[in-house]
Amino acid sequence: MQYCGGINKDNSETNSLEFSDFGDNNNNNSQKDYNIKANDSSVEGENKVENIGVAVFKNDKLVGELNALETMAFLNIRNKIDRFLISIPDPLNENKYLDIYLTPKNSTNIKIDTSTSSPYIKLNCEFTAQIYSMTDDARYLSYEILDIISNSCNKYLEAMFLDYLYKSSKSCKSDINGFGIFAAKNFLLTDNFKDYDWLESYKDAFFDVNIKTSIKSGMLISET
Repeated sequence: MQYCGGINKDNSETNSLEFSDFGDNNNNNSQKDYNIKANDSSVEGENKVENIGVAVFKNDKLVGELNALETMAFLNIRNKIDRFLISIPDPLNENKYLDIYLTPKNSTNIKIDTSTSSPYIKLNCEFTAQIYSMTDDARYLSYEILDIISNSCNKYLEAMFLDYLYKSSKSCKSDINGFGIFAAKNFLLTDNFKDYDWLESYKDAFFDVNIKTSIKSGMLISET
């Protein structure tokens, strides 16, 4: 059995996975919070319990813990998040970051090839997005510039998802994403799927992630 649970700093009756958007008012340092885990976070819910991070279990044994970025990837793959905020490198300003507010456009498309003992898992995700904040001297005036930002966001998210996925397979060795449900469809008989030994095969999985982000609007600054 493989499953996950929300990480709370204090005891609570809240069992649902919750995620709080957070960031730093200093745009240059907005990345620093993404690697924190539950016990390191200053983020609290209304019930004074931290709402960030996911504990990963396998056969009732704790095998890992997800940080903020990994939690966002997990929730997106499971279609359990309505919107989220990330900071990506600004393609027009070196050493600067853009805060991007993303909303999943549809459910994650998952395809799994089990023709070899190492499953090949391909994900396609689409998002609509808005620029939430930017540097004071930024000027984003054209659709061409928005396309550049969209491509930068795509690359960032693809790397984020891949890092998380390989952590789940190589480090945690736990299919908390529920990919096995999709893999089972490749087999005519239940016994064939059992013989494939999905939980063991998942440790050798390969991943391909394709992200398409469309920035429909944003905080566009007009020159005067």
